[in-house]
Amino acid sequence: MHAHRLTIAALLTLAPACADDEIPNDLGSRPEDDVLLIDSPILQHLAAALEDGDTLRASDLFFAERLRFTAAPDPSQLLAMQASEHGALPPLAEPATLKVLTYNTGLLSRWYPFTHVGVPKYRERRAETAARLLADGWDVLFLQEVWDLVDVDRFAAEAKAQGYAIYAGSHEKHAQHGLVMLVREALIAEAEQEFAEVQYEAQREIELFPGPGIKRGLLGWSFTHAPTGRRVHLYATHFTAFPELWQERDVQARVLGGRARSHADEDVVLVGGDLNAGPYYPEDSFGSDGEATLSGWWHNAMMYPLMLHYGGLYDSHSALSPAQDVARMQQLKLPFEFGPYKAEPLAGRCAEIPVDTFTGTDCNSLYFGQYGATEYPARLDYIFVRDVGQHVRVVSSALEYTEPLDFGAAGRFELSDHYGQSATLQIE
Repeated sequence: MHAHRLTIAALLTLAPACADDEIPNDLGSRPEDDVLLIDSPILQHLAAALEDGDTLRASDLFFAERLRFTAAPDPSQLLAMQASEHGALPPLAEPATLKVLTYNTGLLSRWYPFTHVGVPKYRERRAETAARLLADGWDVLFLQEVWDLVDVDRFAAEAKAQGYAIYAGSHEKHAQHGLVMLVREALIAEAEQEFAEVQYEAQREIELFPGPGIKRGLLGWSFTHAPTGRRVHLYATHFTAFPELWQERDVQARVLGGRARSHADEDVVLVGGDLNAGPYYPEDSFGSDGEATLSGWWHNAMMYPLMLHYGGLYDSHSALSPAQDVARMQQLKLPFEFGPYKAEPLAGRCAEIPVDTFTGTDCNSLYFGQYGATEYPARLDYIFVRDVGQHVRVVSSALEYTEPLDFGAAGRFELSDHYGQSATLQIE
């Protein structure tokens, strides 16, 4: 969920005065904080795009006043490096296959002062989403925007019928984060399982009150993978949206990255979610909130390398060959001025763009109907891997649920306003 911008001005008149900008309370306490950007292959492209970037450390990236972008951060070398490093790994001897999906289900329909927020075709889709997803053979599912407990109950019932275990956090907090994880029961050994439910300190406060009752967070689930005996740690999340709220999102990335890095090097960590930021944006100003042009997109691109840096992670979608974020954005040939784009949005030229990168895009009729050509298309949904012991190989990565489905009398439309992101893995 991005949110619905047209009501923000009204909400701000009701919201208590508070600063949205956040600095981690423990900044400087981790070795990763002190790394010079130019010394890190993951962060070097940020240094190249920033004034005095050769003097900045990772900790400086959380301070707006220290960041003066002079160009778009270009992650092409970082994307290529991940593919090269993964391609150099030897084959696994006797691996087990794990099919993973992260998916923002878009099951949102809520009232709050002055307005209603909801993803189009909510009622029709909610009746079918659980059965369709759990019939498709996924081993692990990271789901976002399953906001209401009645929809959690639908997934729980389908999970029982299809042989899945489910974790959605507590009744008290679930409706605020909307996260659900499912794992095929046969993959969970009898060894002890561990669960976590955390709400981030960095938040866009009006999302909770007087907004639609949202407080961003993460779910964690640790278990022993029965086919291999390998300890696996899963994390699901949904970061804060909008480019101007990059500081909240980057603090969330540092928190989640720290969790991923905290586990033993011989364990496998998988992180899935809607992180609400892409790795690349060609212009810093583009799109509209209904009143002004949006800016801050170059700051928005910091989330991706910060997740990799703090988590010791790699991007499964860039493991087999470099992810196409830069190439696809350039291929769009968009008029990167909002007026011309609004007059001729991407939705009219979707046949020209391969469906292999952007999970949030006007080529999705529900996304276009909701946001109406107001933002960049982007890769928003990710499956990251931490695998220090090199026990994992990526076999494939693809966008899922990209085609309209037949909902009978209601018509044909997508299952959500996002496309899903999958990864097929081998684990040793």
